[in-house]
Amino acid sequence: MKKTAIIAMLLAASSSAAFAVARHGDWAGMVMGKEPSKIHGTVTMAAGKDANTTEVTLKITGDAASTTRPWHVHMGSCAKAGGVFGGGKSYTPLVGDAKGAGESKATLAVALPDTGSYYVNLHESATTMANIVACGDLKHDK
Repeated sequence: MKKTAIIAMLLAASSSAAFAVARHGDWAGMVMGKEPSKIHGTVTMAAGKDANTTEVTLKITGDAASTTRPWHVHMGSCAKAGGVFGGGKSYTPLVGDAKGAGESKATLAVALPDTGSYYVNLHESATTMANIVACGDLKHDK
């Protein structure tokens, strides 16, 4: 009888632990340059290491050598723009290398969303933020 109770307690504890580490589905998308830009790449958005944080990673190639690009994840889509997700100051500009490739990461102080529409865009420069050189919609992996 004691053995059965111990097994039941272990099963309950392991089920609770599994539930506690369950993650929301990640988000991912392809980034494509707007004419005449040849930029292309990927963006991912996943639950962060700390509770209520989101990690975003942007990787691109095909840009002009050594170019710095501000970027942000926004609510909405490339076709229907929305506000910045997680606060604009969380995003470090992407700095390309001599071959036009680059990677940047952002840790957002918000939980990974379960629903909604999101996209990433790259701006021409810090002084020409209105000019978007690349964009990509994110899809939710439920």
